[in-house]
Formats: sequence, C-alpha cells, structure tokens
Amino acid sequence: LSPPYSSKKILVADPLMIQRKPLVYLLAKLGYPPASEAENAPQALILLKSEPHEGLICSPHLENPDGLSLLKRIRESPELGKLKVMMYFEDEDDDKIVSATRAGLDGYLVFPFQENNLETMLTNIW
Repeated sequence: LSPPYSSKKILVADPLMIQRKPLVYLLAKLGYPPASEAENAPQALILLKSEPHEGLICSPHLENPDGLSLLKRIRESPELGKLKVMMYFEDEDDDKIVSATRAGLDGYLVFPFQENNLETMLTNIW
C-alpha cells in the first residue's frame, strides 16, 4: 500500500543541479511521482502555472526573485496559494527561516539532511 501522499507532484527549484538532483532522487525513492525541476524562480512559476503541482521544494538562493520573494508571490496568488512550499537552508540559525515561516512556509530542512528528514517533513505537511 503506497502512502497517501505518493501521488503528490512536487517541483524542485534550485540554481544548482548538484542540489536539485539528490532531492529528485530521494522523492522518487520515497514513492513520489517524478519531480519537475526548475533552475530559477521565473521557470518555477511557469511550471507551477502550466502543470498541476501539490508542492514546491526550493532553495532560498533562487534568482530573479529569491526563494523568499517567490514564496510571497505564491501566497498572494489565487491559483497557487494552496501550494505546499518547503525550503532547505544551510544552517539552523538562518534568519531566512524565520522570515520564510512568517511568509507562509509549510516546512523546511537544514543541510545536511537525510532521507528520513525529508520523509518526516513531507509526512507532516500532508
């Protein structure tokens, strides 16, 4: 029996392929459908508006705009407002975590994270 969230389509957005690919791999390993990928915020928005997604996992270091601005834009959007948005950060003391949480972040991870950290975060969100 597959977990109830295994049908959730997730977009992974990060300018660095070396950051995106491990997440895409872990999501597949956890039983999620193949994740979409974006290198920047404009690309992420196009994908989110053109294909149905239930979640976005992104870096705060996106460009044009950054991850926090993308989150705010998503929360203000009538069509994307219900999207689950998660981010990953370099360290636990990152002020960006507080700012992102206040802006409506659904969950976050701190590097280095393991498969079980990702699974726990996703389970808590759904």
